[in-house]
Amino acid sequence: MPYNPLLATSAIAVGAAVMYRKNTIDSSGVSLMHAPQTARVEGEKTLFDIIMAECPSLTDPGKARFVPTPMLPTADFQTCYNAIRERFGKLKIVKYERELIITEDGGTIGLDWSPPFTQMPEDDRPIVVLSHGLSGGSQETYVQTAIKTLTSAPYNFRTVVVNFRGCAGVKLTTHVLYNGGFTSDYGIAVEYIKGRFPQSKLVAIGYSLGANLITKYVGEQGEACPLKAAISVGNPYDLAASSDAIEHPTFRNKYVYSPAMLEGLMRLYRRHSKMMATGPVKLDAEAIAKIKSIREFDELITSRVFGYKNSTDYYHQNSSAQFMPNISIPFLAITALDDPVCPDSHIPRETFRSNPHLVLALTQYGGHLGYHESLSQSWLPRPIAEFCSAIFNHTTV
Repeated sequence: MPYNPLLATSAIAVGAAVMYRKNTIDSSGVSLMHAPQTARVEGEKTLFDIIMAECPSLTDPGKARFVPTPMLPTADFQTCYNAIRERFGKLKIVKYERELIITEDGGTIGLDWSPPFTQMPEDDRPIVVLSHGLSGGSQETYVQTAIKTLTSAPYNFRTVVVNFRGCAGVKLTTHVLYNGGFTSDYGIAVEYIKGRFPQSKLVAIGYSLGANLITKYVGEQGEACPLKAAISVGNPYDLAASSDAIEHPTFRNKYVYSPAMLEGLMRLYRRHSKMMATGPVKLDAEAIAKIKSIREFDELITSRVFGYKNSTDYYHQNSSAQFMPNISIPFLAITALDDPVCPDSHIPRETFRSNPHLVLALTQYGGHLGYHESLSQSWLPRPIAEFCSAIFNHTTV
């Protein structure tokens, strides 16, 4: 048979795909990192024992694995697919009922309850509080897929998404937007939810920048934290390192991640620029129009609006890793080692090994908030729901 370069190339591609799939399956297991002896949850079983018994997606050898769909085989495909779905086919798999709460300085926070109270009247069932990533909101794919699982049988929890100032259609009513460490607003939201449902147990989930924020909050609260537990997904841990990773001069950063994330921030700014201009700090509109990176955005807008010296100061004061030694409630972090936005070199491994309240679930694959097992199914909601259920089973109001 004569040599056919097209056939040969196709054969090589198929062989490579088969080998990639085999290697992916072989290394797809979940790895847990924690202290030698984890803390007891309200004086009974240890956190590790509870996870081992009730979270099969994290511990069962047959189930504790994430294998990316062959349609999205790399971290970049996994990461970008959420954005593609949201741009070309708005996901609407859950219904919300919005409630607005006003802060003392006149700011507005949007709480999106699901299911709506007409479908799930007020009662004492557990509540899962979700927080979105950079310039996101309750409309995000990763938020909706989690809520769909959490509010369905066998869990049937109540959920609420905290939409920060100016996000997800929430009107900006002060000159201040939000940032990755603005825990005062988050604390107000948690206190309001707890006050409205005093007999309900609360577990928090944060994604990406929202993960950084809730981690910082839980660390700041220490033993006084009103939450029963917290889950951090795709946490950057170090804001400067994450910014550097996004701005590192590679093709995918220059043409995909950096412009996409920056555009989300710039849309927020353009939408609310008139209100932001009413504040005491005069922003340089000419310089802002030339912003080309997230760090420049944080230098010219975030740091100035919130009174930081510069972007470096903002990143330093709000990176969540430094607050983790003080966390005193059960805390699960889920992190993909191939996350292109949150470099694995800055995962605070020693803190996970020393603080008995922390457990880190590491996966080889998943990208940034991806975890797509198929084009219509995510792995993430399963370990999240199992952990929430386990905590609710072993805690009291």
